[in-house]
Amino acid sequence: MTIRNRIIIFSILVTLIPSFGMGWLFNRSIQQTLTGKVEQKLFDSVDIIEREIQLWFKERSYDLHVFSNSFIINENYSRYIAAQKGEEFSPSVLASIDKISTYLTSVQNQFKDYRRLLVLDSNQKIIAASATGASADAAADSGATTGHVEIPDDAEEQIRNNKYFKGNVYFLADEPSPLMLIGIPLFSEQYEYQVGTLAVEVRLQSVLSLLRTNLSSSDGGEHIYGSLINIDAGQHFLSVGRAQGLSGPGKVPDSVMRFLDEPNKLHEFVNRDGVRVIGIIMPLKTLNWGLMIAEKHEDVFAQVSRSRRQNVMIFCAMAIVIGIFAYIMARQILTPLHSLTNGAIQVANGELDVNLPIRRNDELGITTGVFNEMVNRLRESYTKLEQLATTDPLTGLDNRKQIMSSLLRHFENFRRYGTKFSIMMLDVDHFKNINDTYGHQAGDTVLVELAALMQDAKRNLDSAGRYGGEEFLIILAETKGEQAKATGRRVRGLVEKEQFSHDEKSIQVTISIGVAEVWEEDENADSLISRADEALYKAKREGRNQVVYASGSLQESAADPKVISFPRSA
Repeated sequence: MTIRNRIIIFSILVTLIPSFGMGWLFNRSIQQTLTGKVEQKLFDSVDIIEREIQLWFKERSYDLHVFSNSFIINENYSRYIAAQKGEEFSPSVLASIDKISTYLTSVQNQFKDYRRLLVLDSNQKIIAASATGASADAAADSGATTGHVEIPDDAEEQIRNNKYFKGNVYFLADEPSPLMLIGIPLFSEQYEYQVGTLAVEVRLQSVLSLLRTNLSSSDGGEHIYGSLINIDAGQHFLSVGRAQGLSGPGKVPDSVMRFLDEPNKLHEFVNRDGVRVIGIIMPLKTLNWGLMIAEKHEDVFAQVSRSRRQNVMIFCAMAIVIGIFAYIMARQILTPLHSLTNGAIQVANGELDVNLPIRRNDELGITTGVFNEMVNRLRESYTKLEQLATTDPLTGLDNRKQIMSSLLRHFENFRRYGTKFSIMMLDVDHFKNINDTYGHQAGDTVLVELAALMQDAKRNLDSAGRYGGEEFLIILAETKGEQAKATGRRVRGLVEKEQFSHDEKSIQVTISIGVAEVWEEDENADSLISRADEALYKAKREGRNQVVYASGSLQESAADPKVISFPRSA
């Protein structure tokens, strides 16, 4: 934790902590207000939908009462009752039943929400049904395998209270819509008691229009989810807006059904589609149904989210502005120290090409100047040490260690890439006589001038070094044997023509050269050195002042009698 970071963090915290506190209180107030509005809107929607559903059932019962007053039903059903008491079913009675079925079929065809219209006797047996013109037994077979339909146990109580009864919701495999049986009692003018029932299997899919009308948002979208639930079965059977992520009948999760214990409270949950919603589940008073209404959480609290985003943007802008000012102030103090720290790290890592800019005329500026001077002295000392480590102090050529390192690099490149090269081993002829005749200082002068001549004669990609005493090694990069021999002849001729002098005394100097080209059979650089050294000593034995090339034959060079070849050792 640097001083600059502490200054920046402190400045930001002092500004943002109070701002975040006020923003949190403001958002919480907005959220509570919106929650209350949504809660009231959902409760109002439940009341409206419940009234609409009650009205829908009353309309269906009214339709049944109208149908039951039909002369066709009353007259023909009275004949059936009379025949039933006399236990005689003449063809005319069966024809009367067919007339009722034909009438029911004509009525059913006018109402798409009606699946079947049924006339039941007092034993709940189907007497006539729509969409059939068969006998009573055939009509029974078309309605249910038992010839009966299920009348709710509290049908009489429902009739006393509402003048009609409603059955339970059920499903059939060939029918996509949930179904419900609605019925009214049938009375005959000849009898004072109920003689049968007129019922309709109604498709509840039409109730969806009531849900859509009352739950659609102001912009026409289905932001509000709605679902009718059969409380006894724990199953939803109608959904609008993919309520709970469910389409078609399905089991309502227990976690959602538990919300019925708190019908006057908003609940938040995640639906099966992974959408976060907020809503209520309330039981309907006149039905054993529950109504779930919910809205997307993000839609309900969109204003809170917008306000939160605006606050975050404001806070971020404030933090950026304050951070910039704090950064500028801290930078004026800490930038020179940071530069000195980085410079010291670079020097510690061996990087001596460091020169820090002096931006201030104060104590930090003076410290930076002293640091730069220290680095300059270290750089000079390092350069001298490096030169001593790699350069021969007398001749200025590479010392033995450096020239051998270069030779190893060339040999590795040859092994890896097949790049040919050659070497020359040079030795001053009769160097001991020069020292004995003219003195050791004269010998040193000869070596220095010989080194300068070799520097001028070699290419930039070649390397030259003092191998030891009066012996030198030249590496000819990317050079094959013929080129190497030519270079050796040229160097030997230059030395022979050169006038060496010491204390105004002229000294005649010649050299012997052994040349070798790298071969595939060379296991290492030492074998190449050995062949060049062997060629050098052969040149000395055979009269000096000549170039000997270690080749694979005894053929001598016709161009220069001073160049001879000797066969490659077995």
